[in-house]
Amino acid sequence: MRGPIARVLAAAALAAALAAGAPSPAAADAPPRPPRTERVSTASDGAQLDRASLHAAVSDDGRYVAFSTKASVLRGCEQQTYVCLAVKDRVTGRLTRIENGGGFDWGPPVLSGDGRYVGHTAGTKGPSIHVEDLAAGTSTLVAPDAQIQAITPDGRYVLYTSGDDRFVTDRYVYVRDMVTGTAQLVEGDADGARFGAASLSADGRFVAYVRRGAGPEGDDVLVEDRTTGERARADTGLGSSDREFVRISGDGRRVLFAAGGRTYEYDVRGRTARQVADAPARSASGDARYAVLVREGTGGARLVLLDVRTGRRTALPPGETRAGAVTVTADGRAAVFTSTASDLVPDDTNGTSDVFVRRVR
Repeated sequence: MRGPIARVLAAAALAAALAAGAPSPAAADAPPRPPRTERVSTASDGAQLDRASLHAAVSDDGRYVAFSTKASVLRGCEQQTYVCLAVKDRVTGRLTRIENGGGFDWGPPVLSGDGRYVGHTAGTKGPSIHVEDLAAGTSTLVAPDAQIQAITPDGRYVLYTSGDDRFVTDRYVYVRDMVTGTAQLVEGDADGARFGAASLSADGRFVAYVRRGAGPEGDDVLVEDRTTGERARADTGLGSSDREFVRISGDGRRVLFAAGGRTYEYDVRGRTARQVADAPARSASGDARYAVLVREGTGGARLVLLDVRTGRRTALPPGETRAGAVTVTADGRAAVFTSTASDLVPDDTNGTSDVFVRRVR
């Protein structure tokens, strides 16, 4: 009797578990979804764009992608030296033009975590920073003669570098509170150091940034607590750091940066740095858990997605390897990048660069 009774009890337990929402053995053993590539730089009807698209940013959940384009479907964008900014809703397919986004190519836009706010640098005669509230349909001028670096997930704080005129936009590092309208100087003066990439914690309290050529080892990575004014150097003893990349985690506890062709993670509280990759990072998710590395090989540079916590690496399709040319969703499931490859998706015949999303798991 023990055998039949045991089988009955096991069956009853399984039925109860399924009724409670527990996964079945088959579901638990189901393989992960295969990687998939999707072209994002398309018109609202899904048609491919006729001119180049580049410099993309993605919201935390991957739904919204902002990118620069010269596509003629956005009237005037095809003009020489003129670049437009657009936002793609990957759920509805709608392509929305940012009216104040036109101008020279001043660099990639930035998105708030939910995709509501789009920060960008624009202008045909000189750079100025704007933040668009897509929900309210409003645009706010943040600063002239400046370049945007980051925006907090709620859109309240904007981090940027600025200068004395339109030709020099990297003499100062500022954080602007979009609610009060005030800007706080982090570091900089007219005759002092120049600055590179910069990053902001989710609450706007901590700033990580690159000070160019000011230290004995070259470019330095600094972290400042805007509440206490305390500042620390993250890359001591590691040589000159990459001026185009730095990322502080949303909680302000960790900083990713590249130095000497390697990627390091800095513990803000412990003030120690550890190597996490033997290749330089070019981008990272908002929590600094996932980083995009550039690996040099016989076939040229390749992009690799690194899980900093587990060390897991996932190869990405060929794409631009410049800093800021690829961004990652908050969960590390997808990367957005620019590529001129024509074989990543079917019917790619426009012969120019496009923006793609690669779902890696």
